[in-house]
Amino acid sequence: MVLLLSLLLIAPGWPQMLVVALLLGLVVAQGMVDHKRTDDLIYGQHRLMELTQELRAKQLVIEQHNVNLAAQVEERTAQLRETNVRLAAANLELLELDKLRSALLSNVSHELRTPLTGILGSAQNLRDGLAGGLTQSQQEYVDMIEHDSGRLIRVVNELLDWGRSEAGQVRLQRAPVSLHPLVDEVFALLRPLAERKSVRLEREGSEATVSADADKLKQVLINLVDNAIKFSRPRGEVRLAIEGGAEGLRLSVEDQGPGIAAADAPRLFDRFFRGQAADATPGSGLGLAIARNLARLHGGDITLDSAPEHGARFTLRLPAAAKMGSI
Repeated sequence: MVLLLSLLLIAPGWPQMLVVALLLGLVVAQGMVDHKRTDDLIYGQHRLMELTQELRAKQLVIEQHNVNLAAQVEERTAQLRETNVRLAAANLELLELDKLRSALLSNVSHELRTPLTGILGSAQNLRDGLAGGLTQSQQEYVDMIEHDSGRLIRVVNELLDWGRSEAGQVRLQRAPVSLHPLVDEVFALLRPLAERKSVRLEREGSEATVSADADKLKQVLINLVDNAIKFSRPRGEVRLAIEGGAEGLRLSVEDQGPGIAAADAPRLFDRFFRGQAADATPGSGLGLAIARNLARLHGGDITLDSAPEHGARFTLRLPAAAKMGSI
């Protein structure tokens, strides 16, 4: 229509031909643009279809993966359920064995402690001259009986204490405890053992008071000091230092013995474990284990700091009263 109007308005000749050429060029250009848009639209549709197919394929892969994963989870869950059943049965069996062991340990220990106490008392009576004077040889035998029966009674007591702690029968009776008198009691009890080895017992640090079970805390210190005396060199020194702070109290027991071998340190608090240095020293292997259990029952702990040939230092840490809570 535009072309016809242009031909009517423009005079014939070359101007009319030029206008016609221009108009034809515009028409061709517009056709090419439309054609390009049509091609792009067709290409876009094909690309959309390809992407849709790829997405569907991926969805199928994911769905299959989910199915496989669900099957694996179900299989593992069944295996775990079966394992839990076996563990439960094993735990019940272990509990029954623990009960039997605790009962046997308690009965045997009580049966042993009674005659051992009688033997020790009789030896002490002989030593004190209640049955008349003793010759030098008789006195030596009485000393041996007294020493060995006392050691056996300590082993039996340790076994009883361990059995109680394993059975969860240990309960703390907390009260304010002054440490200096408590340490003096421990030193007085163990001084005969120290004197036999010419070991000096020294106390350092200012007086302090802690909320604890006096009997249990005393037992911890007895085990640590007794252990230090056993492994001290003759004419050595065992030092118990008390140090207070914002985090609580630290009681360090240090000896001048051979120290703890690096290979023994990780297992030193295990029950019945006796390291290389303990081969020639009598003991049950329960003292340190009991001491650490009692320390942890108080909310504290016992740690070791030792260098071979330079002695050992065991540190009992007790938390501040505000951090102990109720145990």
